Amino acid sequence: MAGRFRRGLSIVDDSVDVFRDNPSLAILPLLSLLSVGSAFAAVAGVLLYYGVLGDVLGSDFLQYVGVFVGLAVSSSVGVFFNAAVVHCAAKYFDGEETSAREGLAAAWRVRRRIALWSVAAATLGTVLYIIDDKLGPLGSLARLLFDLAWSLLTFFVVPVIVLEDTDALRPMLRQSGAAFRDTWGESVSASLGVSLVFLPVALVGLVCLGWAYFAAAGLVAYTLGTVGFVLLVASMVISQVVGMIARTALYRYATTGEQVGPFTGRKPDSVFPSK
Repeated sequence: MAGRFRRGLSIVDDSVDVFRDNPSLAILPLLSLLSVGSAFAAVAGVLLYYGVLGDVLGSDFLQYVGVFVGLAVSSSVGVFFNAAVVHCAAKYFDGEETSAREGLAAAWRVRRRIALWSVAAATLGTVLYIIDDKLGPLGSLARLLFDLAWSLLTFFVVPVIVLEDTDALRPMLRQSGAAFRDTWGESVSASLGVSLVFLPVALVGLVCLGWAYFAAAGLVAYTLGTVGFVLLVASMVISQVVGMIARTALYRYATTGEQVGPFTGRKPDSVFPSK
């Protein structure tokens, strides 16, 4: 167990090295953040302008519709740009030149799979939201447990969407679940490792923003606010890229046995003592 988690953390370190070789990939999750943020800001602006926000919040049906639409939009946009990162990472692992533009083109080619996945994920998310809303603490517990199981089952769903030739939901889930089963320790520890590596940067950003808002004034406040915002966004963007690089390499090993990216040059037994 401990060995699996140490190996997962080492995967994160080497995935950061892959990112250093391809820093332009940071534009992809940045575009994702901007797209989702702009979409929600536009919707909120319309609701506030026409004064119907209270009506929406006061109607269960409209709330549920809003949850579904919000989840569908955020999921589709997030998966689209993550798919672009996966494509670029896979090309890099194969020793080929790649670019963010090429990644976006590859994501566009699998847009129907992304749409299918996003609708399914939004439907499930809405159902769990309703259960949580209607059943109180019991519903919250059920939602928490199902969210955890779902996140593990779908850990590799973006690499499956990009790298496999499947257009149905069930094979996507089956292939993602099988890959996670084979690399569960490394996968979980790599995800935790990404969070731990970039958490200090995000915390510094939050401290700067808080200091700028509550304690500073004038030029100091603007400077701290700018620095805090940049650090917070940078930690989110880079951690997303590094996490998808690690997942792509893990998925490649789980499905083909190839040691690529973070695993290149290592003895197989030092990374995956058993599969």
